[in-house]
Amino acid sequence: MNPFKYGSIVAGEYFFDRKEECSRIVKTLSGGNNIVLIAPRRYGKSSLVFKAINELEINGFTCIYYDFMPVYSKENFVETYAKAILKKQKNTQKILKSFIKWVTNIRPSLSFNQDGSPEISLTFLENSISEKTLEDVIELPEKLAANNNRYIVVIDEFQEINKLNGENFEKLLRSKIQLQKNVNYLFLGSRTHLLNDMFSNKNRPFYNSAMLMQINKLPEDETIAFLKDRFSLSNLNISKEDAAFIIEQASGIPYYIQLLAAEVWQTVIDDLKTINKDIIKQAAYRIVEIKQDYYLELFDKFSKYQKKLLKALTKNGHEIFSKEYTEIFRLSATSTTQKAVSGLIDTGIVDKEGNEYFINDPFFIQFLLRYTA
Repeated sequence: MNPFKYGSIVAGEYFFDRKEECSRIVKTLSGGNNIVLIAPRRYGKSSLVFKAINELEINGFTCIYYDFMPVYSKENFVETYAKAILKKQKNTQKILKSFIKWVTNIRPSLSFNQDGSPEISLTFLENSISEKTLEDVIELPEKLAANNNRYIVVIDEFQEINKLNGENFEKLLRSKIQLQKNVNYLFLGSRTHLLNDMFSNKNRPFYNSAMLMQINKLPEDETIAFLKDRFSLSNLNISKEDAAFIIEQASGIPYYIQLLAAEVWQTVIDDLKTINKDIIKQAAYRIVEIKQDYYLELFDKFSKYQKKLLKALTKNGHEIFSKEYTEIFRLSATSTTQKAVSGLIDTGIVDKEGNEYFINDPFFIQFLLRYTA
């Protein structure tokens, strides 16, 4: 079995490092404070969060995980959020009786699947979701935690709250959770600029409502040790220098490190070849080939100017609005570049760190350099 894992939640022996970050999350939440986790895509936020959830639950906390990405309406939010909360209850039938008192415009029912697992259905008693129903559901964790229990609510892709009538929904949610004494919140998402604005902009409802925690790239020494250890499980040796080359090719991003290492393993496992830079380059080339159709479709969606800017970003992402940068890469007015890069950030293909803009997929960079003029 391939000793490297990517594309899903990484846990157990596949998860490494992040001990300090995990400890900080656990201590912050168990200490009664909220936290927002900020990092570019593919940095392993979700795996880190689920590791923290596991530790919190071992310590007696009830943890609710809720993903905002698929939410498309207030009704959908109310239904899916209520179900996520109810599914974490041990005595479901007893809780459903209390639910009717707490959320008067919804009637829950309990049934069982063929495998015996419980399934909760909700019937709405109003044609459209009232503000009262929305408030009742938001207050559910606090009411459930009233008997000296502690709840942690983890909201993933929290920036997608903007889909639900923008800041009006934000204001309502903020006004309710700030009064909750037995519930703490962990917010995270993949669009870092939006999350930063939500919690750092004094004009937004969630301003200063949670401690901002930045997730950085993994330390190189620990990552090298991890790679050497995982390859050794298959009797494969990799030098420190070649392990560092994998990290370099993957731009130091956890997901892409595991992806490239997995492809290297697949390349050499049958004949137990010695891993070297040529094999690593071949593996990287194969990843680009495998993803070529996806990258072509992605690239085709961008405007001509965005394509030009992407090509420039493969070379340099510093001070992109400066006169010198504009001249070197023959760009247009600053306002045009600002609009183009904003659109690229919204698609999730470009991120910003300090004054640097960068393409967050190292293999998309290789695709751009290899297949686009």
